[in-house]
Amino acid sequence: MPTPPTTSITHALDLADARHWTRKPPTRPAPRLRYLLTAQEPHILAARVFAYPEAIERWARGDSLDNLTPTHAQLIEREIYRSWQPLTRRRAHRQILDHDGCVTARLHARFTYTTPTGEFPDDRLRNITEDLPATHARRLFNARHAESDDDELSRILADAIGEAYFFRALPLDQQQAAVTISDLHLIQFHY
Repeated sequence: MPTPPTTSITHALDLADARHWTRKPPTRPAPRLRYLLTAQEPHILAARVFAYPEAIERWARGDSLDNLTPTHAQLIEREIYRSWQPLTRRRAHRQILDHDGCVTARLHARFTYTTPTGEFPDDRLRNITEDLPATHARRLFNARHAESDDDELSRILADAIGEAYFFRALPLDQQQAAVTISDLHLIQFHY
């Protein structure tokens, strides 16, 4: 089943990880929040879903769910995808990397190239589907486990796409440009 499109690398990884879950997460808001509150403090969760800690605790009890906006529900769902079955997620990543598994990235983005002579933005919106090199896939998974932000994940992904797509036909001594993602419109992973 293909994962829905997103512009967040973190969320795209979380959506791809959902294929490896051994159990489905809760689907209703109150059980979701009860699960999330077992893993996080109310004030931390509240900041992530843009709500007051008291509102989070009320919603977890099932009180005043009519005040739960669609935006809050979507953010709670994102948190579930981010934190559900972390051990299963790590085990799946380890198996993929240890058994020469393939991590495929599909992205719709603009790129900028940096060479010793300067920086060159490319105005073309490229649609790229590429298997990531194993070293970059490992770096991407390790950064995700360390809760790195999207900027760090974007740098790792840009390095991977640079090696796998832009410079694959060049000898190592001619790969002098650095690739950065300047405008990401869509990202999906499959593994």
